[in-house]
Amino acid sequence: MKRIEQLLDNIYIKISGVLAIILSPFVDAIGSPAYWYLFITLFLFLVFGISQEWKKALKLSQEIIHIPIVIKIDNGPDLTYVIKNLMNEIEKENGINDYENTLKKYLGINIDSLIYEYKGSLYDFDRLISFSRIIKFNINKISTQLNGKVKFHIAYYRRPSVGFMLGTIFRTEGICVYQNNDSNNKFYKIADINNREYKTGVNKFEKYDINFQINDKKDEQVLVVIESSSHYVAIKTSNLNEYSNIVRIRLIEGSTIPYESDWILYAREIYTILNKLQTEYKKIIIAHSMPESLAIILGMAIENYWNLSITQYENNSEYRFVYNLKDIKYF
Repeated sequence: MKRIEQLLDNIYIKISGVLAIILSPFVDAIGSPAYWYLFITLFLFLVFGISQEWKKALKLSQEIIHIPIVIKIDNGPDLTYVIKNLMNEIEKENGINDYENTLKKYLGINIDSLIYEYKGSLYDFDRLISFSRIIKFNINKISTQLNGKVKFHIAYYRRPSVGFMLGTIFRTEGICVYQNNDSNNKFYKIADINNREYKTGVNKFEKYDINFQINDKKDEQVLVVIESSSHYVAIKTSNLNEYSNIVRIRLIEGSTIPYESDWILYAREIYTILNKLQTEYKKIIIAHSMPESLAIILGMAIENYWNLSITQYENNSEYRFVYNLKDIKYF
């Protein structure tokens, strides 16, 4: 049935149908020669239309399919606007047109099904993990449908704290991550992940200054402060000052990461520190000031095995516990 619908939607087959309706009365009046001319003309249109659809379907079965995924938590740009922005970027980069219609017509994928919005509390873990599981289930379903020949383009906004969790969904290659520019509400691709380099440690720190403040070696927990945006984490003026051991990871270059930089390298440097600390301490607490997309990449690298607690800053200068990565289960 789906194949028939695709054929009927082809422009050449539509034209043959219109010509048959319009010209048939004239052909009947003229007689036999005109009948054969019309038959051959319609037949050629049908053959051309069928050939065109067959080639299109064959091409799609052999190439990587680009799937946009938009995830929104809290406020921010309209979801429909964002996925259109993402679709435009995919079309521009890959030299394709009308990709939304291609996904729907040939693969049965409606872009509305690729939009996810969470409207619950950040601190309702059961609801938050259910939201994450739904996305993971649908991602796996699409990947299976396309036999793994897929690249997901991820635009996530607004809470980096949830970005760590969402990153555990995409523990694979074939991922493009986009970051929103708040000034123009446009998403820019900051990482094209084609291998597992994001899980590789570094021997030299070029992007972050690392400061260790270890005051109690018997304490089995450590606070990790990630400062990778325009504002710093308020350690002394919040409930974070109760921690004896603090590791501060602060961006060296300016107040923001340039869109054209290698964001995977930034994530690798942070991952290197976290990987070291998880072998030395029983628990890691993260307080952060960072872009959402960087949290996504870190979530991909860390996964959900470590005893690592994520916090969220509130307006009362408190950092509230949101969830622990080891509590994330997808089965």
